[in-house]
Amino acid sequence: MPPARNAAVPLLMRRTDLDRPLAQVLQAAAAELPITVQPVPDALLEDEAAVDPQLETHPGVDEPPAPGTPYAGLTPKQRRRFLEWARTAETPAAPAYRRLYIANLEVRLLEAQRRGQAQRDLLMLAQRPSWRGDVWLPRAVLLGFAVTQEGEHLAEWLAEGRLPPALLGIALGLQARLGIPLTPGSLSAALTAWGLTPTAPEPDLLKLRLTSLTAALGAEPLAYALARSGEAATAPQPWRCAHRSLRPAFPQPDLRSHLEGPLADMLAVADFDPTPAQISDKDASGPSINDAHWQLILEFGHSRSDFFDYVLGRCRQLPDYTQLMDEDRKLVYRVTFRRSDLRRFWQIWDYVQGWSTTHVYLNGDELEKWKVWPYSQYLR
Repeated sequence: MPPARNAAVPLLMRRTDLDRPLAQVLQAAAAELPITVQPVPDALLEDEAAVDPQLETHPGVDEPPAPGTPYAGLTPKQRRRFLEWARTAETPAAPAYRRLYIANLEVRLLEAQRRGQAQRDLLMLAQRPSWRGDVWLPRAVLLGFAVTQEGEHLAEWLAEGRLPPALLGIALGLQARLGIPLTPGSLSAALTAWGLTPTAPEPDLLKLRLTSLTAALGAEPLAYALARSGEAATAPQPWRCAHRSLRPAFPQPDLRSHLEGPLADMLAVADFDPTPAQISDKDASGPSINDAHWQLILEFGHSRSDFFDYVLGRCRQLPDYTQLMDEDRKLVYRVTFRRSDLRRFWQIWDYVQGWSTTHVYLNGDELEKWKVWPYSQYLR
């Protein structure tokens, strides 16, 4: 019986009879791209993922190939199965098929004419449940952003929360290098991916958290972490690809170690939900000897903020809350804090710092708002 007609080759799959040899692709990419494309010894320069239309394909079912099997190493039935699946690549498939598919797209990312289409395909696959947990897909997506330098698009994608925790710090490092500040969406992804909070706060609250974090660090958070990354912020490092003949390199500072601590501190001072029963006898018993001459007063008036009623209700539960009327007969809400109460102060400050009616007084003298942040020397 004559062999069955070969299956059609999907659009983004490279073909040995039509596409440029891999060596030429790498040579052109080395001259064009903002990343380093390292040379590969000729003995290893093999386009293992490219489809050779001369190799037979047969309908039928075969055992799944071993992970890492190149296209030429597939059986005719496995080749047919791979080509049919790759038309959409949206259904579950063997790891070997997924790796071959991603390897083809990685090469396409290096080609100017196919780069945009390949990146769009990668981002689309990242939304598919059948690709969840795949090792190579998120790495290929980040390679795409390193090539395209689309920092704002990267920040938007990170906000979707699809990146594994192990890669998120590197992705934020790439975002920082591209000059895009930490966004509420990226902050939400970091808080949940690193296990700092079980669920992401509401968007408006995330904006408040981000403002507080920036004030506490004295710098934009990603710029702060990048500045502490040392040589890793600028030194190109090899990037592992699904395609074993691709060896790109670019700076990969992992910002997790520099961000996780400040994020945890931010949550510690922002966890504000006290009830009267939670206010201990120690809290209500009066100032300690060390607090006797130190007093911080927070005052605020009415605000249009959505959080006004929430904050006012919580302040009323604190022992040193009072309500006054100013010379214009407008209500002023005042809370007095001792050093031992500062945690409660930061919990409230996170909400009210941007209100025009907010004022802070330390030992009778008003403080400018920019001087008020955790560990500020102006609060000593």
